[in-house]
Amino acid sequence: MSRLQDHSKPSGSLARSFDGKVLGYTTALFVVLPFLVWYIDGSVMTFILSVQSERGLMVASAVTVIGYGLADAAIAVTILVIGLKAGRPREAVAGKLGLLAVIVGSLSVQILKNLFCRSRPLAEKSGQFFVDFPCLGKGTGFISFPSGHSVTAFALAFVLSRTYPRYAFLFYGLAVLVALSRVYLARHFPSDVVAGAAIGLLAGWITCRFSVFSPVHGRT
Repeated sequence: MSRLQDHSKPSGSLARSFDGKVLGYTTALFVVLPFLVWYIDGSVMTFILSVQSERGLMVASAVTVIGYGLADAAIAVTILVIGLKAGRPREAVAGKLGLLAVIVGSLSVQILKNLFCRSRPLAEKSGQFFVDFPCLGKGTGFISFPSGHSVTAFALAFVLSRTYPRYAFLFYGLAVLVALSRVYLARHFPSDVVAGAAIGLLAGWITCRFSVFSPVHGRT
């Protein structure tokens, strides 16, 4: 009984350490954005277009599906249902917070996309910001910044990594692959996916930070 109680105690120091690292990474990502926009985006996109292959596009198209908002929401809902049906509080909480983080991230990124109005790599005025502002209803070619796939992938990865720290490398690895796939498919510039990763991490952190549930131990 004592072992069970010890296992269920929240580890405040570990949670604070985890939060500190993620917030540090998020800040660093935001800091490098201007450098990426001014010096890296164009050259990287030129290189990507020169090395694209049919097989590579097929693989990237398969990977990028993981980052769709609906796909990430479905993953979170599946975890939630498993937790509720199997009576597993940790999974139930992970599913709830994961779904909420995806929703928060999705709403945030849609607002930002329509504020920045950045043209996609293969669209007219490629890479320029505030093209035909406001760009609401002007089509998908002007909503490059930030990457929505990266936002939802990293938001869900944050929640799952905090719930299952042992597998954090796997969750974040998949999120990174999603971000890379968006660049390889020439749907986004590097700065778009870096901004998306930062916003996704922030959305996940906010969701967990202000939730009444413990994202680590599945307790209220």
